[in-house]
Amino acid sequence: MMNAKEIVVVINPGSTSTKIALYNRTELLDEMTTRHLQKDLDRFECVTDQFEYRYKMVEKGLDEMLSKKELKVVGIVGRGGIVKPLEGGTYRINQAFLEDAKMGKYGDHASNLGSMLANKLSKHFNLNESYTVDPVSAGNIVEKARISGVPGIERNRRGHPLNMKMTARKIALQQNIPYEVAKYVIAHLGGGISIATVEGGKITDVNDALMGMGPFSPNRAGAIPTRGIMDLCYSKPRKEVEQQLSKNSGLKAYLGVDDLRDVFKLIGAGNEKAKLVYEAFVYQIAKEIGAYHAAMKCKANGIIITGGIAYSDRFIADLKEYVGGLTDFFVYPGENEMEALAEGAFRVIDGKEVALEY
Repeated sequence: MMNAKEIVVVINPGSTSTKIALYNRTELLDEMTTRHLQKDLDRFECVTDQFEYRYKMVEKGLDEMLSKKELKVVGIVGRGGIVKPLEGGTYRINQAFLEDAKMGKYGDHASNLGSMLANKLSKHFNLNESYTVDPVSAGNIVEKARISGVPGIERNRRGHPLNMKMTARKIALQQNIPYEVAKYVIAHLGGGISIATVEGGKITDVNDALMGMGPFSPNRAGAIPTRGIMDLCYSKPRKEVEQQLSKNSGLKAYLGVDDLRDVFKLIGAGNEKAKLVYEAFVYQIAKEIGAYHAAMKCKANGIIITGGIAYSDRFIADLKEYVGGLTDFFVYPGENEMEALAEGAFRVIDGKEVALEY
């Protein structure tokens, strides 16, 4: 019998905020977002150097949230960061995971703090374990999808597996198809864009949403002609090139805005350049979805659109004109990361899934 008083604490660090939420097995009970001033964060050289600064705020806020409720914390789960490529699933946070996250060995990102915060909070609540679910680099990418065309260069798999897999579970339930056999093309559309194939509960192919693959996003470059990349790399220091491609490209570079609502305002004011760039934005996303549908031999049970951009009715209507006829078309807006983390932790706590080791 489910105990509604048993909860997991979910921690999700962002670039300028840290989200905390309390979930039981069926619903969100409470949530809080702690905002961090940029001037305070600028004191730290690396993102993970912010650990103690953020931890004090998180612990205090969490204790205040729990003091008002008669709840029992049975698990702590933090958003996984950029770590080595690994299979999807719920992971027990161990020392090796913590070391790679802290050192930023595979990338310095706010999500690296998720495992660190969860680990320390588990001790605060006298728990033996803490968890993370489907980190950024998680995926069961098939071998043929890793080949790039240049020996020694492998296609990366940094996407949004956390939200993608949870959303696929929900759509499979809606279609009355066992998740373990369902096949989807799923597009997470936000500041970063990742488009993937989900088969048998696993992400079997996905573009590198951070740098170098897929359509351009509100502020990321996506795939670029090789000669253009070569010219850019020889004209600027590496760090500047990385910043440009991962943070200062896409809609932001062309139009000076990275919010689709602002793009629509420009179009409404008669800005022809904004209209053209927006059309290219939709076009590239549609092409990528079509390519992944073909990669599944056109047998996907559905195309799923999720992420923040999926809230835009205008965008969805424009995208559907391209790909709506391929197979069933579903829209599930939002990032849904907190819920996905809670569900993953409870699957392990309730013995429905075995925690993986990093």
